[in-house]
Amino acid sequence: MRTSVWVLALVLGLPHRSFCLPSASDKRVLTAAIRHSHRLELAKAMKSYNEALDSVPDWKTAAGFRSSCRWMLGDNAGAIEDARLASRLRPNDPLSYAARGRALLVLKDYERALADFRSISELDPKSIEGPLGEGGVLFAQGKPQNALTALNRAVKAAPDSANALLLRGSVRSRLKDFQGAINDYGALLEINPNFAWAYFYRGKIRRDIKDYRAAEADFSSFIQLVTGNENAHYLRSNIRFLLGDYNGAIADLNTVLGLNPSNGLAYSNRGQTRALLGYKKDALADLTKALELDPGRRDKIQAAIDALAQDGAPSADEAASAEGPDPLTPPPSEDGSKPVER
Repeated sequence: MRTSVWVLALVLGLPHRSFCLPSASDKRVLTAAIRHSHRLELAKAMKSYNEALDSVPDWKTAAGFRSSCRWMLGDNAGAIEDARLASRLRPNDPLSYAARGRALLVLKDYERALADFRSISELDPKSIEGPLGEGGVLFAQGKPQNALTALNRAVKAAPDSANALLLRGSVRSRLKDFQGAINDYGALLEINPNFAWAYFYRGKIRRDIKDYRAAEADFSSFIQLVTGNENAHYLRSNIRFLLGDYNGAIADLNTVLGLNPSNGLAYSNRGQTRALLGYKKDALADLTKALELDPGRRDKIQAAIDALAQDGAPSADEAASAEGPDPLTPPPSEDGSKPVER
């Protein structure tokens, strides 16, 4: 087939690669890529998607699946480029409907994406692609309860899909079913213990429900897999402070400030923690710097400075109450984040 297509391209004077049709080998590569995607083995998935599209550059089905993988990895421009190609698909089977649906989801064409995913469920009720995609669209539309219903079907269809568990965990967290979310992230990590963001999301939930020891362990696991993440070190510093590990909290805040010297909240927290340990001079220096960088919290920071100037120091409870809001943290992956797999 490829030889005849190549001859036709020569006769027409056009690049022969644009006429290539996927071979059986190409299709096996795409199948492997999709399997890696479901396991959230994103680097492996990208390698296989790239191989498939290097072989068949205009393969719209492969482009649709790769667009979703690129989006999860934070390559938004590449994802949109693939999605635009795949959006021109004329689906004729569940796989091509899934590819176009994923592309339309990346392009935020939610109604058409939803129609494609529901078509899959009609064509193949046992396929995970229909309910998984439907759940992703409904969650993006702000309908978490409806998304959960679809994702329950997806997990039932493929209990070993880490991708489905990730999305259902995010939905359950949004619905404040914290234990359900923790369970989903735990099941995901049994499938792929190297998907770092599952530790991060689970750690945040455990912190919110005041399971501080377990939260610290999750953030520590994340930090082992992903170096140089400001949010993770900041959140772990909060938890260590609440556990009374002030030196550990300072160590994390040192890392935060090494990554972002303009983080006024980190200076404020480190100053108050140093004050509790009796390092008055260093504490005053940190709080003064926080006042410069974070004028919106002037009253609280100035009160801490005044207390130190009078040879006082905030109590642990007072220092904890002055933490302020956390910096923005990444949203769940199917809702626009940049998960990291190592």
